Amino acid sequence: MEEFVIKEKARQRWLIALTCAVSLMITFDYSSLNISISAIAQYFGVKVGVAAWLPTVYLLIITSSLLGFGKLGDIIGYKKVYVMGLSVFCLGGFLCAVSPSFNLLLAARSLQSFGQAMYSPICIAMLTTFLPADMKGKALGLYATFQGLGLAIGPAAGGFINSYFSWRGNFLIAVPVSLLIIFGAAKIIPSRQAKAEDKRFDFFGAVLLFIALAALLYAVNSGVKMGWSNPLIISCGVISLASFIIFFLLEKRISYPLLDLKLFQNRDFTFSVSASFLGLLLNMGMIFLFPFYLQMLKGLDITKAGLVMVCPSIMMMLLAPFSGSLSDRIGSRKVCSFGMVLVIVAFGLFSFLTLNSSLLFIVLALLCLGTGMGFFIAPNNKQVMVHAPQGKQGVASGVYKICLNAGSSIGIAVFMLVLAQVVLFDVAKMNLMLSDVRSHSDVIMSGFRGAFIFGLIIAVINLIFCVLSKDKRLE
Repeated sequence: MEEFVIKEKARQRWLIALTCAVSLMITFDYSSLNISISAIAQYFGVKVGVAAWLPTVYLLIITSSLLGFGKLGDIIGYKKVYVMGLSVFCLGGFLCAVSPSFNLLLAARSLQSFGQAMYSPICIAMLTTFLPADMKGKALGLYATFQGLGLAIGPAAGGFINSYFSWRGNFLIAVPVSLLIIFGAAKIIPSRQAKAEDKRFDFFGAVLLFIALAALLYAVNSGVKMGWSNPLIISCGVISLASFIIFFLLEKRISYPLLDLKLFQNRDFTFSVSASFLGLLLNMGMIFLFPFYLQMLKGLDITKAGLVMVCPSIMMMLLAPFSGSLSDRIGSRKVCSFGMVLVIVAFGLFSFLTLNSSLLFIVLALLCLGTGMGFFIAPNNKQVMVHAPQGKQGVASGVYKICLNAGSSIGIAVFMLVLAQVVLFDVAKMNLMLSDVRSHSDVIMSGFRGAFIFGLIIAVINLIFCVLSKDKRLE
């Protein structure tokens, strides 16, 4: 793989800058739009629940398409798919900005999501393919930092744009940024890379995986709201399971699979990917759940709760470049494991929270969580990619991104489900009416504590995955 590494220092830095700019744009685009959902609903005269389909469809399409486009990058070249994806994303953003109806806006947003699904897995594949071994961890750390930066500034910038211009500005801003990155990519990104073993593309497998993941994520995202016994949720679960079974049977028999299952014969790759899934499940589950504790039980208003929740994000942003560089020197295994130990400590602290816990204790626990994730994400990302064979970096990156997105969605649903089940158990035990739960803060606190203990158990399991995933010597 050494023959494809960029030798010029300036060009290496420009490649990192391009991928970091895209990383920022990915999370900024998603988080800035969320703040404008109600304004979009009001403008088109639709319910907020209907407008909420914009981020939902976006997530479903991206997660379900990542592996296919990652594989396409391995086959036809990262540069081509990267530029193509940015072009589609740019066009979709422009069409969103000028959409005269909500249905056309939803269609344009869907087109834009396919664009992001194209270039998103290619970013990580390029960093691990075109950079020398001693720069990979640092580059992936910077990539994670800019992801966090996009999440942090997205809501505030989106609110500013929406207040002083229009919600259309949240889409329009992507157009000039995308064009600049396309121009830079055309000059900086190498056209040569490791050749894929087979140039054929598994379209049927791509469709099956799309259906399986889309149905699964729809069921997970809607199950809490609609009820897990809802016929639509059950049907989606059955469709997802059947599609996954057919997909894996197909991938075993086809000579040019979308997902080469031999990847998972590498135990270190499997452990690293599993750690990615559980790590994001923990992080996003807590980020979603914890504001409810702050507002419902601690009585903080939305502004103060938001400021408190910035703490873990700041730590992740600050530590990601350092942990990435550290993994280049001492290996990813030690850094990931140390990070997950801190996450275990954080969930241990969360499990001791009460109705009377001080704000200082809460902030310290959140800082511990953010510090742990800051040490975990970038080295884990590197660990996944270095265990992927030459010519399959795009597929490996797609698998990694799917684990992140699926872990995020499932984490939110699972943490809410655990909380709800613990509350229902206490309600039945105390013979309370469900409508009276809000007046029993101790019962709600018990639900939160159950979710925190669940998180502690998952973090311990994830530490095992981190320890089992051995470092690979980079050449």
